[in-house]
Parts: sequence; structure tokens; C-alpha cells
Amino acid sequence: MGQPLRKRTFAPLELAGVALLSLLTAVAQAQVLSVSSDAGRVIVMPGGPGTLQGTMVDGVNVSVGVEDEFRVYRAVFRGETHVAHVALEGPPRHMAFDPAQARFREVTSSLLVELDDYSRLNEVVEAIGGISGKSYEQLGFAVVRLPGTANPGEAAQALQDHAGVNNVQVQLSRPLNVPL
Repeated sequence: MGQPLRKRTFAPLELAGVALLSLLTAVAQAQVLSVSSDAGRVIVMPGGPGTLQGTMVDGVNVSVGVEDEFRVYRAVFRGETHVAHVALEGPPRHMAFDPAQARFREVTSSLLVELDDYSRLNEVVEAIGGISGKSYEQLGFAVVRLPGTANPGEAAQALQDHAGVNNVQVQLSRPLNVPL
């Protein structure tokens, strides 16, 4: 007979200071997530090098591909195809499809976070590999800045179950208001 099987136990995930968000970003480059934003629920699509073929999220068929010098985001919603083109050059940009407005908007590298105890903000920032956090306790929220390479949708998703976090929203860039 061979050696008896030994039961292996694993310590909690600690990878020499690698934050949860770094691990999430590396493992799930092409993940599409439905998250809360200042405009309501939006579908955040990845900005990394991967492509994504026809994934259904909240009734929207989304895909990400590359055409010429652009990353092309597509969303088929209520029989209409919506498209956004982002140059491949430069830092990754994450796009979100907003079903309420039936259009794409860029996701910023900041999250709006509501906490039970704002003295624990640094804990939250570290948990997702954020760059910094600023508390606006009197207004009922804090802003957490993420590295430009981080996927804000994944960070928001990771914070949903974090102790002391009541609500998390990705922030969308404001559309340009061009007079007609």
C-alpha cells in the first residue's frame, strides 16, 4: 500500500502583499459585470487585451473585439446594436453599457463607497488594491481611486461583500455637452 493520504489545509489568501483586486484583474481579464453606478445598473466591460464573444448579461448581449486600431464594444439591446470604439493605444479603458440610456459610457477609475465606519476607509482601499481614498462622511460616502489598469467593475463586485460596506458604485465619465 502507499502512503496514507494527508488532509491538506490552506491558509487564507495572502500572496506577499498582492491585493485582492490585483488577483481578480489577472484572473478575470474578460469578465463582464452588472454593477451599480450613479446612472443606475450598468454593464461594465473589460478594457484589457482579451476579446469576448456574445455574453448575455441582464438581457443585453455584449461582446468585445479588436478591429484595425480599435477595441470595439458591442451591445445588442432590444433588437438594436450599439457600438463604441476605443483606440488600442494608451492605457486600458473600461466601458459600460447603460441600458436605461441605451448607450456606452467610459468608466472612471474611482468608486463611490458608503461605509458603516469611515475610519476603516484605508482597510477598504487596501482590500481592493486602491491608490487612495477620501472620506466625505458628512455627505455619506467616500471616493476610492483605483490604478488605471484595474477593472472598476471587478473592484465594485469585490467590495459588495466586504464587511462594513453598505453600497458601492462605479463612476461614469460625464458626456460632453456640445451645443447644436
